[in-house]
Amino acid sequence: MMWRKVLGLLLMGALSACTQPINRCETAADCRSGALCLQNVCVYDGEIDSQACDRPCATYEACSALTLKCQPRFTGLVVTPGDATVIDGGTLSVRAELQVTPGFAANFPATLNVGVTRGDGGTVASLATATEGDGVYTTQWNPSGEGAYRLTAAYPEQGGPSTTVGLTVDTTGPLLSVVPAAAQSREPDGGFIYKDPASPSAWRRDQTATVRVESSSADLDPQSVSVLVRGFDGGVALEGLTLVPATPCDGKAYCATVDVPLWKPGLPAFRGEFAVEVSAKDRVGNQTSGRGNIPVTRWKWRHGINSAVITAAPAVGNKGVLYVGTTNINNNDGRLLVLSDDGRLLWEANTGAVVASPAVGNMLPDGTERVYAAHRKAGTNRVGFYAGSSAFISSCVDFASTTALVQSALAIGQVPVGSASETVYGVYTGRSGGTLFAVRPDESDPFYQCPLNPGVGDVVAPGSMLASGLSVVLGTSTGRLKSYALGSSGLWVSSAQWDRPLGVLNPTSMAVADGRIFGGSNDGSNSRLFTAPLDGGQDPTNTPTGSPAWNASIGGSPESRLVVGLQSNNLLALDAADGGTQTIQTPSEIIKGTPVWGAGGYVYTASSTSGVIQARRPLEHIEWQFDAESPIEASMNLDCSRAADGGVVAGMPGVLYAASQDGRVFAIVVDSPGLDSTAPWPKYQHDSRNTGNPDTPLTSCP
Repeated sequence: MMWRKVLGLLLMGALSACTQPINRCETAADCRSGALCLQNVCVYDGEIDSQACDRPCATYEACSALTLKCQPRFTGLVVTPGDATVIDGGTLSVRAELQVTPGFAANFPATLNVGVTRGDGGTVASLATATEGDGVYTTQWNPSGEGAYRLTAAYPEQGGPSTTVGLTVDTTGPLLSVVPAAAQSREPDGGFIYKDPASPSAWRRDQTATVRVESSSADLDPQSVSVLVRGFDGGVALEGLTLVPATPCDGKAYCATVDVPLWKPGLPAFRGEFAVEVSAKDRVGNQTSGRGNIPVTRWKWRHGINSAVITAAPAVGNKGVLYVGTTNINNNDGRLLVLSDDGRLLWEANTGAVVASPAVGNMLPDGTERVYAAHRKAGTNRVGFYAGSSAFISSCVDFASTTALVQSALAIGQVPVGSASETVYGVYTGRSGGTLFAVRPDESDPFYQCPLNPGVGDVVAPGSMLASGLSVVLGTSTGRLKSYALGSSGLWVSSAQWDRPLGVLNPTSMAVADGRIFGGSNDGSNSRLFTAPLDGGQDPTNTPTGSPAWNASIGGSPESRLVVGLQSNNLLALDAADGGTQTIQTPSEIIKGTPVWGAGGYVYTASSTSGVIQARRPLEHIEWQFDAESPIEASMNLDCSRAADGGVVAGMPGVLYAASQDGRVFAIVVDSPGLDSTAPWPKYQHDSRNTGNPDTPLTSCP
């Protein structure tokens, strides 16, 4: 449109003069420099010699061929970073670009003037620039401190283009607040203590603690926030946790919570602290961190039982219920208590002393289970079971005696004879030279519900019995290893299936691995470890220990190893394959209870001297310990974490149960999710139910 107007004016002028136009041309060569030849007329645009203008033009100006006036040579000076930019305190790269007016020559200066002043006007620095070509200039600035600044880039000649940008230097990371929630724990109730007396504000190892993260800094970058939980005393750290936005935020710029599964960071101690470290950046990259501590304990609960002595190993039921038998110093009174895994007394029965460890049968169709027990109250001996309540059901006829007592552990087999299968074995020591019984509650004829076999030999604590196929194996106090079985009639075959000399007089508890029986003896300096084929095909062989060898267990990884506590303040480990031995000192501590092999390579032991419970991994290394402050003679038990319905909870730690002689039961959170499933005989009487049967499946804790 502009060209049309110019051409029109020129043509009108030419016509009015009735002469040839003075700007007549055939080509641009006929015109002065910078002009175009349009429709045979020279039309001027762009820049011409400044002498043609109304005044001499400055270097940052150009003489416009169209207006014959000095016009700005540059349309602008663009500075990067732009105005109102927040920067960190590091080296800042500055870029300035002169943009040329179309049609004008560039004529870029060699440099630009770049200066920095404070927001209040004080001069900070003049910066030398380097040219990158095509009107681009660069420089760098190192801020001397935080605050507001103004950076100006200007043409070197006064009056030329100039641009000022405001910059804020921020070298401080955002503020962070890391606040773990208070521990969730119950107050003492009914003899139960739920808070760790040594650390009452601590969270339990099997709980999830919520941590709140807040910031009042508006420039915090939410995507930059991350959480690291450091294990205690160099334990394994936990990272990759998810932060969830939290509302209300109470006027803060940022609020979020993160759940910390307290069983995952390393805790090579009974109690300790996890450091929760939260890091974040603001939008310019300044990093900051906040920290909070979570006290953690393995204490789950403790239950005190008044006027009680505990020497029998507790049993764990199919759904995680704990059965604890008590006695007194005369073994003529006591109770059976049933405790939930979360620390509640479900019921108790004041039926009499429990010296032999109770055993739990298979789950019944109605969802209940039988726990078998032998009691003595005053001079009355009773053998039978409970099924979901405190009502005791006697399978055997009550027997009056102040000297007879079921001392050895019960054992459970599955014997399909008559109308029954579940069969529970035990021996009345002190009755007719040792009377063997078989409790068979499913037998329809009461006559066959408890057949007796006298004269088999006494089984004295801590001796035990094994269920093997359709037979029962026992070690007597006369130094014999025997096997008996029920006949097809449902009564005992009175003579032993086999009878072998042990080479020891007082066998302790036994364990089975690879078709062989292993056990120890309580014969003073003549004590030994013995091994014999489970089928009785050969006489036992034995290895001298020089000190009573108490209750043995057998681990399975990487090789089968029998471990037993010696009276001489040692643990003795025996390779089940080649018979090689290793002695591990336990200074001032005698370990009578059976060592417990837990998943993850742990072995748990308890002292019958002081009550110190130790977690070992490997066997010779103590990872942590806890003082129960009373001797522990009863063998411990180990179970999975349980849901409210008794089901196994996957991916959670386990619970170690220990009962001290003074009548206290401890539940301790351990890093083993249940027993070592590779172990042939990981605990006293093989499994959590105390069946004494190598064919009983070990509870699976996924």
